[in-house]
Amino acid sequence: MTGEEVRQTLAKNIKKLRAQKGFSQAQLAEEADISLPFMSSIEQSSKWPYPDTLAQIATALEVDVSDLFSTGENDAKHHQQTIEIIKALVENQKKALDDFGEKYLK
Repeated sequence: MTGEEVRQTLAKNIKKLRAQKGFSQAQLAEEADISLPFMSSIEQSSKWPYPDTLAQIATALEVDVSDLFSTGENDAKHHQQTIEIIKALVENQKKALDDFGEKYLK
């Protein structure tokens, strides 16, 4: 699964779970304590949320974070993919912080 496919899966699942909850995009953004433009970007698969933001969205939807990445495939494979995705997100955030530190704190 490519990064783009993962983002599309995340976006599709958030939209589906949001609809099941009866939430508008604005309601979910408020419940998850994130901005509406950012929520919209996540649902359009144009931005990656931080791991903490994923947890906030999952909590607002009353699901596990892994449910946000569900592809309907084998659960063991799905959980391993979720772990790999979260690790990649954390590494991306570490790199972004390092880059920020190098650029602005020296």
